[in-house]
Amino acid sequence: MSSDKVSIFLTGATGYIGGTILQRLLAHPNAKNFDISTLVRNPNKAKKLETELETEFGVKAVVGSLADLDTIASLAENAHVVIQVADCDDIEAIKAIFKGFKVRHEKTGDVPILIHTSGSATLGDDAQGAYASEKIYSDLNIADIEALPPTAIHRPVDTFIANEDAAGYVRTHIVLPAFVYGVPAGPLFDAGISNPHTVATGLWVNNALKFGTIPVLGTGASIWGTVHIDDVADLYIRLLDGDLSSPEKVSHGREGYFFGSNDEVTIGQALQAIANELYALGRLSSPKLVQHSLEEIGKWYGNEFFARIFFANTRAKSERGQLEVGWAPKHTTADFIEGVNAEVVLLIKKQDEQKSS
Repeated sequence: MSSDKVSIFLTGATGYIGGTILQRLLAHPNAKNFDISTLVRNPNKAKKLETELETEFGVKAVVGSLADLDTIASLAENAHVVIQVADCDDIEAIKAIFKGFKVRHEKTGDVPILIHTSGSATLGDDAQGAYASEKIYSDLNIADIEALPPTAIHRPVDTFIANEDAAGYVRTHIVLPAFVYGVPAGPLFDAGISNPHTVATGLWVNNALKFGTIPVLGTGASIWGTVHIDDVADLYIRLLDGDLSSPEKVSHGREGYFFGSNDEVTIGQALQAIANELYALGRLSSPKLVQHSLEEIGKWYGNEFFARIFFANTRAKSERGQLEVGWAPKHTTADFIEGVNAEVVLLIKKQDEQKSS
């Protein structure tokens, strides 16, 4: 492998966002100069990644999970760039990545790059679906971000990452996607390697079929940011390109937060779109959302903590990405409704196929 290769370690390659990013890396104009490694739990999917993709560039798939800390440290040590798209709250896995970074820096003098996936849920209030907040965060306002409670979801890991950048041996960027939607397409998804579904939509559809209704907390007035899967993948690629070509123009460390949000919907709009589609498919007897208490809806979501997150306001303006790397997302709320409907249809089709097999 030539010395001018860019070594990239990608986690979450079999996931929704990670799979889309990997496809973009493989289709990149400079893909021949990328040396890509991934960490994959499923041995069959790992084999497919290495042998079934129709590409001359190749992907090295290492079988393992985020619990394999020594493996993660080793992969990070051998990478100039790590794109972290797996569990964003796994602090031990993150520490293993930085352990590898430190060894790499001490051995070679290289300053490796981390592009970490967090999430806009960290901005959430406790609206419980009762109101739309006027507060809109900007990723250019670092004081606002640093004023978030240290106990907010994702904050412990995000803060750790930003602090490590200050030590000088690594450059860190944190991407905070809003609610990501859209049905991804391409070889990884066609081959069944990467998951084409969002966690939230799958939860809503599966539980709606189980309980026969879709519950809403309050009036569902809380506002979420939204972003299409193709648009958010483009943000990662633009960050990578910026780091490799003009790193001085791309913020990092405590200023290296990049919100991935393009439009907004209320949680009520999102749930209603799913209810309407399930009703149209004959899977619900009524498209009407059913109001529940926090305690009742907590059972639907698994616990009250996640119910509060789903019914919080998470409004954000993605200004840094547009300013520094030219991010220009294209999709709007109309695309969100269309994308959610398409995913509902695919989830129902998948369930029907599993029942008949």
